[in-house]
Amino acid sequence: RGAMKAPAHLSVKSPPERRIFALRKTNYAYYIDSKGNIPNNIYIYISRNMKSSIIDVPRKHTQEDLFGIQVYQEALIKYIRLTDTPITIALQGEWGSGKTSLMNLLRYNLCESENASYFPIWINTWQYSLMKTPQQAIISILEGIINQIGALNPNQSHWNESKKKIGSIFKKMATVGTKVAVGAVGIDGGLVDELLANDAAQPESDIIQLKNEILKLIDTALLQDTSKCGFVFYIDDLDRIDPPVAVEILELLKNIFDLERCVFVLAIDYDVVIKGLKPKFGELTDANEREFRSFFDKIIQLPFSMPVASYNIDTFLVDALGKIEFFTQQELDDHSLAETLSEIAHLSVGSNPRSLKRLTNTLALISIINETQCSSQNEEEVTYDRQSKVLNFAMVCMQIAYPYIYNQLTEEPDFKAWNEKIASKLKLRPLTEMEQVSLDSADEFDEVWEKIVYRMCQKETFLSSRAFSVSLLLNKIAELINNDEQLGKIVSSILELSAVTNLKAFDGPMKKPGERNRDTSSYRFNGKVYTKKTEFVYDVVSYYVNEHPTTTHEGLKEAFFFKKNMDRVFMDYEKYLELLNEKGAVDFFGRRADIPTIQLADKKVVISTNWPTMVSGKPAEFAKLLEVLQKKIGYKVENC
Repeated sequence: RGAMKAPAHLSVKSPPERRIFALRKTNYAYYIDSKGNIPNNIYIYISRNMKSSIIDVPRKHTQEDLFGIQVYQEALIKYIRLTDTPITIALQGEWGSGKTSLMNLLRYNLCESENASYFPIWINTWQYSLMKTPQQAIISILEGIINQIGALNPNQSHWNESKKKIGSIFKKMATVGTKVAVGAVGIDGGLVDELLANDAAQPESDIIQLKNEILKLIDTALLQDTSKCGFVFYIDDLDRIDPPVAVEILELLKNIFDLERCVFVLAIDYDVVIKGLKPKFGELTDANEREFRSFFDKIIQLPFSMPVASYNIDTFLVDALGKIEFFTQQELDDHSLAETLSEIAHLSVGSNPRSLKRLTNTLALISIINETQCSSQNEEEVTYDRQSKVLNFAMVCMQIAYPYIYNQLTEEPDFKAWNEKIASKLKLRPLTEMEQVSLDSADEFDEVWEKIVYRMCQKETFLSSRAFSVSLLLNKIAELINNDEQLGKIVSSILELSAVTNLKAFDGPMKKPGERNRDTSSYRFNGKVYTKKTEFVYDVVSYYVNEHPTTTHEGLKEAFFFKKNMDRVFMDYEKYLELLNEKGAVDFFGRRADIPTIQLADKKVVISTNWPTMVSGKPAEFAKLLEVLQKKIGYKVENC
């Protein structure tokens, strides 16, 4: 009650964020101001069960199956137990789709659980390839695999003898590798071919010698432990290394470890194989697709695509959002909320576990920022209703899945007002006649703003394939707000919090959503102070024309030249009227016939009203005009 003095031993010289101290054996912390006082009511309640983040690490066998993939896991385990060997299984899926988590579960059930019947060999290829040339990475990965096999060998002298032989082979591989250009690594790199080649002095190829030594080590380990029937090799993160190197590794593994009682489980995507084979086959086309597929089929006997589309994300979202206390437990118990969140997620981040975890972490930070702001400002914490939290969830989904659209929302939050003016500003390509007809017949794109959304999506390959989802997500947001008049204001307020986690390259200062980083400076010219840039530009041009009465339209554009199309700065008045009659408005000029004009020697012109100073942190029209006035024409303009 009231301000109280902080304990003498606590420092107040630290920055504010380090002057928060927990009260022992309580759920509260207090804040010390710069004078050493504890301001009135500045206490923060800390939930002991709340989590501030959902860590992005692969799932372990002890953790609950939140995505509902148990059936796939058990089927793969059963398949491996019954399969003939050798066999190679490829777990395919994009980054973050759960490949490593599935391999963890396979390793536990096949190799680590009670009565497990396989030895595990686990290699993270990305870690082995760090700070290494492609050839060094390949040898390092092979060494890692062989060392793990050797560690299982009870006969130390046998293992030492094998190490000597294998070491000499690796030296030969390193020598061969120096002959192979780094840029040529891949199926055409030559490393595999040279190692497989025989010569008169060496009847057996290096690969065959290496294969025989590995086979001896495997046989010895299995003879020593008769409870084991084979080895399972888990090769992780192949899709994180350079694709041509990944293909080289695949081919070497196929040639070296094509051994009975060996099962290989690879985490790799077919797209990586395609990229790695381009040096040999060129770009993938319908004509050569079979060649790409044949190479993949030669190495992979069983492709398994991660069932991302079948993931039950409702359970995960309810669990994760409950842990960070973004929603109350009572709210999460309502099945309709889970359905709404799932619908929004499917339209945006999808069911990729990594994207869902980033989504949850962003929401956790937003909640903490809100709590901290209220505490530091000595205010009662704002309690957001369920709808506001759902809208926050939707905006963060948009930020993660469609950053380009999200960034446009920060510029123009009232997305239902998006029109040709926005399209012109973003330089969106016009719709073709066929596109216009097609969109008119689709509910998702029958309104003007929805067509602008479609055109925005055509700027990125990824977005172009998700245009329908983007439109449906924005319509869902509009449905939740259910107030078109206040749409922009509500969206802007929601975006203000999520903006702190927006990943965006920019040079200028961050701004609040809906603001335009307007130049609010005043300028003095010829003794007059101008607060409006349009008035300033009109008077400056009029002054120039009065000084140079023979100035023509072409002469004016040349004198003030700072962009290629100066007709978008000084437009022929007759052309303006023609466009006005045709469209009803002319972007950045006006929508009336009686706008101010300037009489030149040959015609009247109207002046653009679009004079931004900075765009994306770079000088824009007004900054360039000032430079022309001061350096080329010689006018004195002061910034007040």
